[in-house]
Amino acid sequence: MAVVSAAAAAVFVTTRQSDPPAAFPTPSATSSKPAPPSASPALPPNHPPIENKLPVGHPPVGSVSVVPSLMLPPGAGAPTIEWVVPKRWVEYPNTSPMRIATYRVPKSYGDVEDPEMYVMRAGGDVEANMTRWISQFDEPSRPAAKRSTRTVGPLKVHVVDVQGTFTTMKGEPEANWGLLGAIVETEGMAHFFKLTGPKKSVADARAEFDALVAGIKPKPAK
Repeated sequence: MAVVSAAAAAVFVTTRQSDPPAAFPTPSATSSKPAPPSASPALPPNHPPIENKLPVGHPPVGSVSVVPSLMLPPGAGAPTIEWVVPKRWVEYPNTSPMRIATYRVPKSYGDVEDPEMYVMRAGGDVEANMTRWISQFDEPSRPAAKRSTRTVGPLKVHVVDVQGTFTTMKGEPEANWGLLGAIVETEGMAHFFKLTGPKKSVADARAEFDALVAGIKPKPAK
């Protein structure tokens, strides 16, 4: 047994002496520089240069944009009715591609903000849309909301009148606010006229609003 152990020890010693020392990388041999980017493949002879440009009108990569033509059939958002704007109302640029027109109504004495009215086309049930407008006010104001329906020429028009604390698109409450809205039933999608602002200014604009609604008529056929 002693001979076997000695032989094994001799083999172990011989092996340890004959094995080359292990090579470990030193800090100076390790590079922290990133690998250079691979070169783009060469273009064939006479090939025009490739430009990294987006098509004209294309939104920036990574941005979100709304394209009405992708949501509506061609021409579906164009108005099929016409109306007369009250003289003192001022037309403003639309703040949304879904709007057909935007107007500012001069505020009444004592109010600090002009009411705004916009016109747009949209689908959905008329009653559901009227209820949605009313639900933008606080619950105590909703029972006093007034709904009416009238006929203007060949068109059926639904009107909403509500006052109270209004919740803006930003989720902020506006006390003493008013809304006058009209939904005009038209082929395809209805036309929406929505006037909101300080309730005194909105109430003072009621006669002008009613005159605008009374003058709505279908556009002449081309």
